Amino acid sequence: MPLQFTFMFKRKDLEGIREKLAEIVGEENVLTGELETALYSYDASMARAKPCGVAHFDSPEQIAPVVKLLYDNKIHFSPRAAGTNLSGGAVNLKGGFILNLARLDKIHQIDTRNGIAVVEPGVVNLALQEELEKFGFFYAPDPASQKVSTIGGNIAENAGGPQCLKYGVTSDNLLKLEVVLPDGSERTFSLDDPGFELMSLFPQSEGTLGIVKKAWLKILPIPKYIKTVAAHFPSIEDSILAVTGIIAEGIIPRSLEAMDKFSIQAALKGLERKIPEDTEALLLIELDSDDLETLEKELVRTGETLKKNRALRIETAKDEKEREFLWKIRKESYPALARMSPNVMVEDGAVPRPLLPRALKEIKEILNSYKLKAGLVFHAGDGNLHPNVIFDERDLEETRRVRKAGHEILKTCIKLGGTISGEHGVGVEKRAAMNWLYSQETLEIFRKIKAAFDPDNLLNPDKKIPVSKNQIPKLEREEPGLSDKAKDLLNEMKFRDKTGERTAISGSGSKLNPREIPGNCKILKTAGLDKVIDLDRENFTVTAEAGLKISELRDLLRREKLSVDIPEDLNGTLGGMIASREFRELRSLLLGADLALAGGDLIRLGGKTMKDVSGYDVLRMMIGSRGTLALILSVTLKIRAAGSQKRDFKRPGEAAQFGDLHLKIKQVFDPRNLLNPWIMQDKRIG
Repeated sequence: MPLQFTFMFKRKDLEGIREKLAEIVGEENVLTGELETALYSYDASMARAKPCGVAHFDSPEQIAPVVKLLYDNKIHFSPRAAGTNLSGGAVNLKGGFILNLARLDKIHQIDTRNGIAVVEPGVVNLALQEELEKFGFFYAPDPASQKVSTIGGNIAENAGGPQCLKYGVTSDNLLKLEVVLPDGSERTFSLDDPGFELMSLFPQSEGTLGIVKKAWLKILPIPKYIKTVAAHFPSIEDSILAVTGIIAEGIIPRSLEAMDKFSIQAALKGLERKIPEDTEALLLIELDSDDLETLEKELVRTGETLKKNRALRIETAKDEKEREFLWKIRKESYPALARMSPNVMVEDGAVPRPLLPRALKEIKEILNSYKLKAGLVFHAGDGNLHPNVIFDERDLEETRRVRKAGHEILKTCIKLGGTISGEHGVGVEKRAAMNWLYSQETLEIFRKIKAAFDPDNLLNPDKKIPVSKNQIPKLEREEPGLSDKAKDLLNEMKFRDKTGERTAISGSGSKLNPREIPGNCKILKTAGLDKVIDLDRENFTVTAEAGLKISELRDLLRREKLSVDIPEDLNGTLGGMIASREFRELRSLLLGADLALAGGDLIRLGGKTMKDVSGYDVLRMMIGSRGTLALILSVTLKIRAAGSQKRDFKRPGEAAQFGDLHLKIKQVFDPRNLLNPWIMQDKRIG
């Protein structure tokens, strides 16, 4: 049975609000009728909640006054555009207003010289791609829903897509955001802002912290040469093993997508072309380069790796028409399954890439035990899996089994060191699962971040974070333990918290000027916090304690014929690198971290998965925090094969400046201002 929620707004007050809204957006753009509001009571998930009204917008300038009106009157409201959300993020659980941004679809600027597109939130992803193509450019995030999903929704969910393996997810392709905050005030955030990275909080916040008014996106020239390969395999497991082999070769494809026979047959239904009987899985590999010789060499090495991993046949698209057909198979799998059955539940867990075969085995067992049919589709290159379970929600017993199976699948991902969402978000449907993934201390940080922006919980209420506290225990997860040094530091911070002693965090000493430290601060040295915890060659990740010197990490990786994208002239420690915001591209290297709060609580964020949109992106917000929020104990970084593609690096501006929103976040993490307290001295907390 679909989730339903009680209407909480007093209808006798509705008419007065309606009139005031009409003054802002126009009488014709405010809908309160039964049928009109029913059309906005659902999205692509199973969640249902009827709003009291819907406001349409003809200009982005109307957003802030509407939000201020609703905020001042304590009325709940939720942003929405295409309604393609798969986790209930686009319904208003309190029966408030839906703010429909779909008409805000203008592309304001395409700047090919600087690689920037400026767009409104209602711009459809594919419409942007088609416009950029005229100039020889593309926008990397390409979710399967791109025909209808919008840039605003993509930002809210931190959407990915096949191309994100090489070019990153939405947050990796954002340069600046103009945001309307829950109280109706407007702010602009960018990667070059001083202070720690506040912009990082908005992608994957699921519309709970602010509403995007305008976005500055990174756009890239379309590579001169693109080759698309379809490899047939006798099992989905073989196709995933081939993925690991390709990446181990130092090849970073544009895309690596796997799908099982059930999904392929659904997509091809009604078309003349069929797949051979012995094909149980299809792996789509797309390579690109501006150098034809490089591309052809990678194509040869890729083919050799596919053959080594039991590929039955390998087809290379001969032209653009053939390439489009191959991608149609992948992108049409979900719509095809939706035509087969009234409902499709799409799970969205992610695991470390080498553990995909184990995850797949357990998912199949779960589906069989609950007597369910599903198409299995994977962003195989980054470990993000999508079991698409077909069912009929009118069959209450079958729906019950689907929900239970979904929970078991998510638990499997967590136990394997993965996460509950790689790109579709938490919304309402995965709120309980957040308890399985995170400690209560970490969830409390998320709650406080939400309250810092929206103290009355009016903007897209009761999404992403569990409503109830301390009811469901965290699951055991495949993750490393703490070293003795890390445990000692946690205990020392607990002691200092009890005595109210203020702390100056010191790593190698390269970032800390002793003359800046006030006399009432005691230095906390992290010397000895310098171990490599885990080097995963198959997953291409390294987890190391924050006191490890960058030079020592480089030396270790060189010996293993591996590399990490950190500027060669950068020294100091890993923790100092993050705290001082040394280079912009650092944000795309970070996968996980252990943090110690001022009171000695341990906060674990991310892990070894390539994608994780389950919580607020506190991990990247730590960039540039200069020890004011928490002590970084360890970090997990992406690494690569030595000799594979390198990056250019951009050095950001001065990080040691903080504004009022930084102060609010400081109060979330360190309300007594015990950590590096002098750094925010112009806006003192305590």
